[in-house]
Amino acid sequence: MTKRRRSRSKTTLKVGKYHVGLALVLLGGLFFFSNFTAPEAPIVGFLSQYASIAFGQQGLWVFFTLCVIMGMLIMLKGHLMKTLVKQFILLMFVISGVVNFSIMQEGNLIGGIVNWGASRQYGGYVSRPLIEGLAWVFGDSLMAIKILIVLIALAILAWMLYALNVKLPSLPKIDVAHYNQPEKKSASSSSSVPSITKESKTTSDTELREKVIQATGTAFGRTEIGTKKIETEKGGSLLKDLLKKKLATKLDSSSSPVEESKPRRQIHFSGDKPTFPYSLLESNFGQTQNIDQNFIVEKAKSLEKKLMEFGIPVSIEGFDIWPSVVQIKIKPSEGIKISSIENLTNDIKLSLKSKSLRIIAPIPWTDSVGIQIPNPKPTMVRIGDVLNSGDFQEAMKKSDTGLALGKGIDGSIETRTLESMPHLLVAGATGSGKSVGINDFIVSLMFQNTPSELKFLMVDPKQVELEMYSGLPYLLAPIVYDSTKAIKLLQRTVEEMEKRYTTLKEQRVKNLTEYNSKNPAEKMYRIIFIIDEMADMMLSSSANRKEVENCINRLAAKARAVGIHLILATQRPSVNVITGLIKANIPTRIAFGVVSEVDSRTILGRKGAEDLVGKGDMLYMDPSTKFPIRIQAPYVSTEEIEKVVASLKRKYMQGLTEEDIYNPEIIAALESKAETASGAFAGGGGDEDDLIQQAMQVIVETRKASATLLQRKLGVGFARAARIMDVLEERGVIGPAEGAKPRDIFL
Repeated sequence: MTKRRRSRSKTTLKVGKYHVGLALVLLGGLFFFSNFTAPEAPIVGFLSQYASIAFGQQGLWVFFTLCVIMGMLIMLKGHLMKTLVKQFILLMFVISGVVNFSIMQEGNLIGGIVNWGASRQYGGYVSRPLIEGLAWVFGDSLMAIKILIVLIALAILAWMLYALNVKLPSLPKIDVAHYNQPEKKSASSSSSVPSITKESKTTSDTELREKVIQATGTAFGRTEIGTKKIETEKGGSLLKDLLKKKLATKLDSSSSPVEESKPRRQIHFSGDKPTFPYSLLESNFGQTQNIDQNFIVEKAKSLEKKLMEFGIPVSIEGFDIWPSVVQIKIKPSEGIKISSIENLTNDIKLSLKSKSLRIIAPIPWTDSVGIQIPNPKPTMVRIGDVLNSGDFQEAMKKSDTGLALGKGIDGSIETRTLESMPHLLVAGATGSGKSVGINDFIVSLMFQNTPSELKFLMVDPKQVELEMYSGLPYLLAPIVYDSTKAIKLLQRTVEEMEKRYTTLKEQRVKNLTEYNSKNPAEKMYRIIFIIDEMADMMLSSSANRKEVENCINRLAAKARAVGIHLILATQRPSVNVITGLIKANIPTRIAFGVVSEVDSRTILGRKGAEDLVGKGDMLYMDPSTKFPIRIQAPYVSTEEIEKVVASLKRKYMQGLTEEDIYNPEIIAALESKAETASGAFAGGGGDEDDLIQQAMQVIVETRKASATLLQRKLGVGFARAARIMDVLEERGVIGPAEGAKPRDIFL
């Protein structure tokens, strides 16, 4: 109801302004029509009697002409009605003084005192204070008074033209290069310059244009602000071009000039694979899995006995011995519901004296139920065992983006490619092996790819987990620790994704693989964006959370085809960190041990992760697997990572510095101001700049600066309008807010 009333009031206001302008036009038209058709009519006498107060009898035509012009301006630009009224009154005040020149010519100015006895006949009373004030200053000097009144009238007229943004007639464009470089001017080039020596153009016009070009450094109709050239309308306002010089200077000073940097060193990496030897990694290859058989028999009997107590007869089908888990396979008798076994989880855990227990009912592709309990003698899985296995070697022949997940419950090596994922969401409590799993993925990807084929962007809020990879040529930028810079890095990645899609469109290919096969000399590398703790970015502020979620969702939805992949990790799998949109866009997830069933359902959509034993024990789920797969993640020590990093630096960093390996555009983006990064990296940098230019145009026309005004005129939300106001304030276009007082405008 309130919105409807507001909309009605706005409509009524606009119609009222239109009526005011129409009334003034009709008033002037009525006078002219009546004066020509029936000069003796009473309406003419009525209008002449009251209108002569302003300009007198001899200024009636001027008065009603101004009324018609004023009315047309109000109808065309109703939002400037208050400004127009003020300008109209001032203009009447000065023009009345010009009309009253006849009084001074009649000798009515004697000793600085005006004889106003005949003013009703010759002129109006409006300019009386002006003429008497000037007469008191200049005495009987009629010429000085007249010249000053004319100058004031011209100044007010120029002010009106500027405020109304009146355009001058179009002028021919001038090639600035010929003025800046006269020594390169030749006969052939001079013929290409448009001729401006027409009969309608005087020599003063040419000189004036040359002075404006030298003052502003630009040709007519073109204004250069910062590093972008903004084309204006043909035949722009000459007053605007002259007065916007100050604005252009401020904008140039606010944006740092791009200095010509020295050419970057061309880096060529060898294509040897694997990139580092297996000997750098420790291995338990050949070590047998030892377990006490009496332990298994005892647990099986206890399980069978406990189920019989509840009337559930089962038979023992076998055992699976895993590095950290033992699975007892049982087969329930006919007519037994599986749900009855699942409901006895705590009773079974009590009878088996186990600290954790997980029931798989049923085991996929079998008719058995799995009872998983911790292995009393766990065996560590090493990253070297996985990378040196035959399964991983076969996977490397098909794809170079394989992730070493670890060993499955049946002893098989589990690997998955990033191309099939294509993004990964990892969650786990502190000490569950989450960070070790991230290191596994990084090491396995570096093992398969050279720095020319794969690049990393890393965010490490804890500052200690990923620091050991600093300075590697695999990095596109330094490791980021601050959440604000992390958001800029995400925005820059979104921008890179859009650029890559433009390149694929031009080459008429669908994905990165097709592009690289079609352009072997200009191959694109894959980019892996890793965030070790996403909660720090999502919970820092509501604005950051919205921006992070927006960037992640855009990358997760579109970045697969251009070779950009996300690996996101968090130790707090809550709904305000792993939102519904993020889960929908990233279906591949890994859950290490979590605290509660709620956390397990948040990351996996089902319970089970709360029963993991930790130390790399995880559940893996992707779109191809309906049920989570239990995998033991391999362990990689800090010493092993240091050896690998040292080997890669010796191989690829010969004579290279961080300045050579890091992308200078990303470095500049990370060091830029917040508002510079936000617009560009959100995929709408051009739109943001256009809005800022439109906002400046609105402020120039209305002579007002407020977020609500920009919200109405530009059709944007209040938050975006307020951000544009902040940008204009920082650039020196408008002044700071001072309570209810209007902002100062420096245009």
